[in-house]
Amino acid sequence: MKKIAIVAIGYNRVPSMMRLVNALNQAEYENDNVTLFISIDYSGTDELENYAKTITWKQGEKVILTHPSRLGLRKHILTCGDILKDYDALIVFEDDIVPATSFYQYAKQAVQFYSKDENVAGISLYTHLLNEQVDLPFLPSKTKFDAYFLQYAQSWGQVWLKKQWFEFKEWYENNSGELKEEPNMPSFLASWPATSWLKYHIKYCIEKNKYFVYPYTSFSTCFSDVGVHTKMKETRLQVPLHEGGINQLNFPVFGDPEAVYYDSFFERECLAQHLGIANEDLIVDIYGHHTCYEERRFVLSKKNLNYKIIKSFALEYRPHELNIINNREGHEIFLYDTSIESHNKVNKVSMNNSLQYYLKLYGRNKKLVQILSHNVKQKFLPFLK
Repeated sequence: MKKIAIVAIGYNRVPSMMRLVNALNQAEYENDNVTLFISIDYSGTDELENYAKTITWKQGEKVILTHPSRLGLRKHILTCGDILKDYDALIVFEDDIVPATSFYQYAKQAVQFYSKDENVAGISLYTHLLNEQVDLPFLPSKTKFDAYFLQYAQSWGQVWLKKQWFEFKEWYENNSGELKEEPNMPSFLASWPATSWLKYHIKYCIEKNKYFVYPYTSFSTCFSDVGVHTKMKETRLQVPLHEGGINQLNFPVFGDPEAVYYDSFFERECLAQHLGIANEDLIVDIYGHHTCYEERRFVLSKKNLNYKIIKSFALEYRPHELNIINNREGHEIFLYDTSIESHNKVNKVSMNNSLQYYLKLYGRNKKLVQILSHNVKQKFLPFLK
């Protein structure tokens, strides 16, 4: 059996750490001996350390790690990775995360399955319901498997694998400078604060063509407590937690054509084959977050672009890529040929259909829809350019 530890990471939020530890104590560990590390960055107060000393941990050893001076979030998180020198995998929780009672069962099976897979950079416990790059819903296409692949590292509950983590750490030591915008990288990563470590892990996945394994049902959720990065508490990152235990999970082998793969823009990766186009000739930009199209011959997007439209699709199936896979013709998603310029007029009916497609995921509460309609329209403004 792989040797797995847990680390709970905190700074100065005692209530948040109490909530996390309470959830950890309620989880199912299958009688395994599991070490709990509590890593506390220096904050000028010993309140969190004093609380950590009172914690009862019945699953194994409890280790409190403190630091004599402030590390900051990025360095603190990366330092926790050193715990992997003595373990095969490390389950990582910042203090505003809460795990499901079966998170360890999921992590244990996933570690056993992917620990030697060079294509996998880590395992997520969290599953996205929101593409935060554009503030639009994200629905991963469901298959016979219990997980899918997304080229996007995770910080809201994740598992680091020993070999894969130290490969990332070696890359990071040579690539820890300021991130700049690049065509193949979501532009908002460059705007994240210098204290962010996650943006480097995401860039590593992109550069080295590695993926995180994501569950279809989430084994962790994010409370977004007020702190260094969050000025106001919000609930948009809350996702439903898996309830109850789990049986033997059906994980996909990386490369299996029946598995689902998404890139760092949360775009489905198999669409070129359904369009009769070589993968290297197509940019999939249904969410509209790409900013550079000249490097590929074809673009699939909802944006109004001044290129010749080869074919167009509807927005009816969910998730939205199924409209291409099932060849559902319409006037909301366009396949452009970037080698041929053409002035395309904005179709207001198609724009309204696109707005309604996403808004209907939020239900029929009129006041809520009014608020969300304004937010979604702001996201659609680039499509009018």
